Amino acid sequence: MYGFWYSIKENYSFSIKELTELFWTTLAFTFLTTAYYTGILYKPVILEDTLGFFIALFIAIFLGLYLHVALQKVVGIKLGYKVTYTYWLNGILICLFLGLLTFGMVPLLSILILPGAVTIEHLPKIRLGKFRYGINAKDIARVSLAGPLAHVIIVMFLGIFYLSAGRSELIFQFITVNLLLAIYSMLPIPKIDIPTRMDSASDGLGIFFFSRTIYVLCAFTILFYAMMIWIASIFSFVTAFAMAVIMTIVYIVSMDQKN
Repeated sequence: MYGFWYSIKENYSFSIKELTELFWTTLAFTFLTTAYYTGILYKPVILEDTLGFFIALFIAIFLGLYLHVALQKVVGIKLGYKVTYTYWLNGILICLFLGLLTFGMVPLLSILILPGAVTIEHLPKIRLGKFRYGINAKDIARVSLAGPLAHVIIVMFLGIFYLSAGRSELIFQFITVNLLLAIYSMLPIPKIDIPTRMDSASDGLGIFFFSRTIYVLCAFTILFYAMMIWIASIFSFVTAFAMAVIMTIVYIVSMDQKN
C-alpha cells in the first residue's frame, strides 16, 4: 500500500497543457448545453440569467471532467501507466459548427463527435517485472471504466445533498450534468481517423473492444441509474446494477442463439 501511495505522489499530476485543454473542452460543452437550455441562438434571452447559468454549468462540467480524468490517472498509476488528457481540436470545432448549424436545438448531433480522450504510456519503474509488459486491452478497459465511474460516484454524493437539502434544483442540475457526461463517455465513439491509439477512442470504445458483455453491463447500469434518478429521484445504484445484470443475461442468451 505504501508503494502505491508513493507512486501516486511521484506520478500524479495535471500539466498546464492538460488543464488548458480541459478548459477548452469544457467551454465547448458548456456553450452547446447553454444554447440548448436557454435558446440563446434562436430566441431572445435575459443576459443575466444566461450568464449565471453558463458560469454554474461551466464549473459543474469542468469539475466533472477533472475528476473523470483524475480517477483514470489513479487507476492508470495503479496499473503502471501514465494517463494524460488530450483534446481533439478538430472534434471541438466540428461540435461547435454543428451546434451553430442547428441553432443549438439538436445538441446530440454535436456531442457524437469525440472532443478528447486520454492517452496512456508506460511508467517503466512501476511496470518493470509485470506480466505482459506491453499495453493490453484489459488495462485500457480498466482505465476507461474509471472515467464514467467517477461521474457515478459524484452523483451518489450529490444525491445525498439533493435529498437532504429539500431537492434543490441547482444540485439536481449538477447531477444531470454528471449523468449526461457518464452516458456520453460510455458511447463507443472513435475519432474520424484510424483508431490505432488509446486517444483515438472514447472510454466506451475502450471497454467495448475488451469485452462486449462487460460493455453492455456497464452501459445499461449507467443508463438505468440515470433513468431512475430523472424519472423518480431514486438513487439506488444496486437496483440499477441488478436491472443491468438482467439485460446482460438477455444479451448473452440472444447472442448464443444467433451463433
